Amino acid sequence: MNHAENIKTAIDIKSAFRGKSQAVEKKPKPSQSPITLRVTDEERERLKSMAAGMSVSAYVRKCIFSENATRRKRRSHMPVKDQEAMARALALLGASRIANNLNQLAHKANMGSLIMDDNALAQIDETYAHVRLMRDELVSALGLIEG
Repeated sequence: MNHAENIKTAIDIKSAFRGKSQAVEKKPKPSQSPITLRVTDEERERLKSMAAGMSVSAYVRKCIFSENATRRKRRSHMPVKDQEAMARALALLGASRIANNLNQLAHKANMGSLIMDDNALAQIDETYAHVRLMRDELVSALGLIEG
């Protein structure tokens, strides 16, 4: 494999990685300022019982702002649908040498001594295959739909 083919292969692998990952954009959160209210233990217990399944904060907001209260979104706890698939993914992560391989490649690249020979390409291919396999196992374990 000549130098031009090495570069083309490296670019193809790089674009394959880029195509499979997506950057997550964070949306700015609306600012919230806490209000502190001091109550006795008895009053706190009364508030909790009146809240009946709501948080005390949500209950107080509902009482003060009635129907206009904005509901706070809670993180949904999505249980792992397939514990066995999750275990397989974690086992793959532990058994693979991804971190070591990537560290070696990054070190050589930073030193300017990364030669895209068959060994380097094999390391990249092996790492890519492990990452794809782990991703597929995690998607399966979490019950996510590909697409």
